[in-house]
Amino acid sequence: MNRSHEVVTGALCLALLAAAFCAWSALGNEVNLCVTAGCSLYQDTSIAGISLWWLGAGVFAALCFLALLGATHWGRILAALALTGDVLLLMVMALTAPCVSCLIVAVFFALIYMSFRHAAAARSRASKPGRSALVLVWGVLFIVNLGAVAKSQANVWAITDNGQEASVHMFFSPSCSSCREGVGILSGHVDVAFYPLAENDADVYRVAHMMRRLDQGDSMAEALARSQEVNAPSGFAAWSPDMIWLRFRMLRNKSHVFMAGAQTVPFFEYHGLPSMLVKQAQAASQRNATGAGSAAVGSATAGSSAPAAGIPNGAGATYPQQGQQGGASDALPLEPQIAGQCGGPTPCPE
Repeated sequence: MNRSHEVVTGALCLALLAAAFCAWSALGNEVNLCVTAGCSLYQDTSIAGISLWWLGAGVFAALCFLALLGATHWGRILAALALTGDVLLLMVMALTAPCVSCLIVAVFFALIYMSFRHAAAARSRASKPGRSALVLVWGVLFIVNLGAVAKSQANVWAITDNGQEASVHMFFSPSCSSCREGVGILSGHVDVAFYPLAENDADVYRVAHMMRRLDQGDSMAEALARSQEVNAPSGFAAWSPDMIWLRFRMLRNKSHVFMAGAQTVPFFEYHGLPSMLVKQAQAASQRNATGAGSAAVGSATAGSSAPAAGIPNGAGATYPQQGQQGGASDALPLEPQIAGQCGGPTPCPE
């Protein structure tokens, strides 16, 4: 057989596998390989009404055909064009969210391109091909996306067990007086998850003590109050594997707050519509209806208004009073505190 028509076996096998993977993904596979938000972000992306998965399957089919014919020159050109397009996609994913399935396809594009390069060099009896600038750029972007995937899996850590279910997340520091007040008010609400972070080294030991108290049945407020007088462990105990792991988890919580654009605690996140806010809105509607009815019969003094239940803070938000049930007393603050916060350049008040 003439050498110019030898099958490029490596490129052929890789292109067949890649085409099958793209078709499998386009048809809706039952195995979820993706663990990042990028898959949902790009799953419906299309060009000229054609899904990216079917476009990829078509490109890999064309590469299969060229590898079967032994057309190393044209195969290398098509593979280079496909890899260039994949570099652009990797750049977009690096700036948005990585897609694990797309990264798998990216590996196929790179391997097929290198296979055609080596086959073309062997056919021309040239020396071993040098480094490809295209592959180097692809490699840098691929590593960046792998790092983004790893980072996305380092989830924030809740000291309570309801981190996945709670619609309200409160990030706090044990050394922050505003945080201690907020935890004391919100402790016992099943719809609130608490995420500790450290503003100083003592906070790490306080949180470690809180974990032990929670395991013994204390509430969040009780555990936080009893952690204030904890002394720092001495010697190796301060840097035991458990303490190092706790430091990392609290650092992850702190970086999450900073990446969200805040540098102070307490910091609140709302996921969906918290049930306590719904109760607050219902209570406000009932008060408005009652006030309107009273005004209609002349039983209310003109211009007067009932005081809202709660404890006002320096920023104007209202916390529910402890021990009250139902209505506005179950509401979370609509805005976090500003006055008296700790964090950032401001030292924590004692």
